[in-house]
Amino acid sequence: MSVNAAFRIDMMTQQDIPDLREIVTAWVRKDGRPIADEIERTMAILRAAAKGNGDVYLVARDADGKPVGVMGCGSPDDRFLPFRSSPEARAAGLKTAFLSPDIRGRGLGKQLLEALFAGAREAGWTEMLWSSNPRYRTTAWSFYTILAGDPVGILEDFFEPGSRTPVWRKDL
Repeated sequence: MSVNAAFRIDMMTQQDIPDLREIVTAWVRKDGRPIADEIERTMAILRAAAKGNGDVYLVARDADGKPVGVMGCGSPDDRFLPFRSSPEARAAGLKTAFLSPDIRGRGLGKQLLEALFAGAREAGWTEMLWSSNPRYRTTAWSFYTILAGDPVGILEDFFEPGSRTPVWRKDL
């Protein structure tokens, strides 16, 4: 599916994993240093999705086909279930959302997330739930609020003990 002349969005493949590691490593940091164990957990999630575990993962590519962003969803962590719109709602959980720092601000994040919403809807989910690590408070939280509206609640201790993070919900 085409996004614009400079980027396109399509399904993630195994071949994308090395380039996606660079993007994940650019964001998963504390005090300017990569957080190795969290990067490895994220990469394991990406590898499992690329092997076809039922999750929906999309990659944004530049004009040369190189990945510049990734977003994916699948069955949500059980701690998100109380935030569904109803007990019958079939909710997906946003699991991964990273863009190359060099392309931020061009609208690609919005296009990639909207494409993921469409892919989740096609896969049979009726809504999407997610939170975002407190380290992304200044880069992601307002972005998610613009796209999904005000958070529907607060998730306690999800990212680490003592963390309080907003939960967003988007009808698909």
